[in-house]
Amino acid sequence: MMETDTIAAIATPLGTAGVGLIRVSGPLAPELAERIFRPAHPNCAWQSHHLYHGDIVSPDGKSVLDEVLATLMRKPHSFTGEDVLEISCHGNPLILQTILEQLLELGCRPARPGEFSERAFLHGRMDLSQAEALAALISAQSAKALQIELSQMKGSLTRRIDELRSLLIDALASMEAAIDFAEDVPEKEIPAVSGQMLRAAAGMELLLSTYRQARLFTEGLRVVIAGKPNVGKSSLLNRLAGRKRAIVTDIPGTTRDLITATLDLDGTCVRLTDTAGIRPPTDAIEKEGIDLVWQQMEETDILLLLFDGSKPLTDEDIQILEQSQTYDVKILMAVNKCDLPPAWSNLLPDHPLYGKSLLRLSAKFGDGLEDLKKAITGLTDPGEAPAEGVLITRVRHKLALEAACNSLRAAQTCLTTGQSPEFAAFELAEALNALDEITGKKISDDVLARIFSTFCIGK
Repeated sequence: MMETDTIAAIATPLGTAGVGLIRVSGPLAPELAERIFRPAHPNCAWQSHHLYHGDIVSPDGKSVLDEVLATLMRKPHSFTGEDVLEISCHGNPLILQTILEQLLELGCRPARPGEFSERAFLHGRMDLSQAEALAALISAQSAKALQIELSQMKGSLTRRIDELRSLLIDALASMEAAIDFAEDVPEKEIPAVSGQMLRAAAGMELLLSTYRQARLFTEGLRVVIAGKPNVGKSSLLNRLAGRKRAIVTDIPGTTRDLITATLDLDGTCVRLTDTAGIRPPTDAIEKEGIDLVWQQMEETDILLLLFDGSKPLTDEDIQILEQSQTYDVKILMAVNKCDLPPAWSNLLPDHPLYGKSLLRLSAKFGDGLEDLKKAITGLTDPGEAPAEGVLITRVRHKLALEAACNSLRAAQTCLTTGQSPEFAAFELAEALNALDEITGKKISDDVLARIFSTFCIGK
């Protein structure tokens, strides 16, 4: 099917825009360019990667659908490795849909989500990790995420995995030689194999250590705002988001569900969640909302506990404070409503917040927000990235690296305990297979289909 089908799709988002793009890939692309494009100048040689100005016309040539720019990129030097036709037209959805329907009538079929990238992978134009990075680049929500995904799309992770593969292949080759030519291979070569395995394992562990940092940049830092009712959680969310995302009233229990907002703090995507006020619930709906709060508090990256500085601490405040200490999360504590007369300031040793680092702010007027933002980004503590800047950003890659590390440990155990070299060779081959899953050298069709199905149509 990859060699015979020609696919087409609108490659720009739905909606009215100045320009829209339609992409065609497959053997019919050159013929379709001749049939539906009328060049503004008669000398249209359709040189590869040249831009031509003209009109898209109906197959009978009687109707002009739009004035466009068209490019034909001939195989194998195209994104998909096939003949590719790209039509840049005006971004009216009616125009885009009309041109697409005409292409479908002339022999194309609608592209599946991610099918252009899938064809690029299958034709060797990129490996699987690069294709995944391309999809993530499109949806990146912070400057740092863009940098990470662009680096991976350019092959930074691929090159690092290839270096690790080379170590494993050399080790496996030596091990296979030891098996096939046991009498001719000196025993002193086995320590050399062990050294290669240790270097490969160290490289994999270094990559694994970057996962948390990369996830914070690509998926976003999760910050949950928690506290009793009416301490200003919704006001703080609205202030940080720069727009009204949550209802703010003087009535306790207004927020009953999770309300989220996404913001960029110094290049880091932060997913902020406002939660229901914690108190003895008044009905089943509020109880469900409060149960969600406890769950979110346990699963977040940073827990922001908010207290009302204009009123004395209550049993709810103390309960939230004590429960939060049982979670393995980073905690920030902030005293809100500092624009009002304080109910407590100089804390005595018996006060529950004595000795705690407290931020002071006014969500109503915006005081202290810059300090809060710096505190949030300061708590990420991502650690040092590898010198070459390679990070892993996907769970799939993490699991594959962990499997490779486990196989290497098993191979090392085989060597140190004097087991037959066949056992170590088997574990080395398993480690190599796990690495190959990252770049797609060895991947099942089901996994491949699942990965590309998450891509957008037209990419």
